[in-house]
Amino acid sequence: MNVRTLKMGKLYEAEHSRLRSFVRRLVGNPATAEDLVQQAFTNLIGRSEDAALDGSAYITQTVRNLALNHLRDVRRRAQVELSGLEIEHVADALPSPEMATLYRSELRRLLEAIAQLPTRRREAFVLNRIEGLSYDEIAVRMGISRNTVITQVVAALAELDRRLPVK
Repeated sequence: MNVRTLKMGKLYEAEHSRLRSFVRRLVGNPATAEDLVQQAFTNLIGRSEDAALDGSAYITQTVRNLALNHLRDVRRRAQVELSGLEIEHVADALPSPEMATLYRSELRRLLEAIAQLPTRRREAFVLNRIEGLSYDEIAVRMGISRNTVITQVVAALAELDRRLPVK
């Protein structure tokens, strides 16, 4: 073993943990941090100059530069991947005009069926299923018992189920 290899081994032992933690904070990924530290030491071994082996400042700067290059490359790859998408192949989150018309038609049918419910039943159903009130809150508001509210809501659901069969 030559003097250069011994110096490199000592530098690696002394700085590896600190450098890995430093790079992990920059890139946010422990595996990538380990790879970048290894790459920095590989680059150092490939150099012929011995001056860099004496201090940690040189290896720290090398690792930092590799981390910044890595982040820049990741960002660049993400931009290239996004710009390569064909806009017409991206799914539209909005419903198609046909589906919007169908939804409106179904909503109209539902509202008409709700309007045809007896008054007390309709009121209990709307307060529970549309306004989101609990059975107890509806009972207080309507001045009836909780069990009556439950009966009215269940009856409304059954009646709407009969009037609006699934197609």
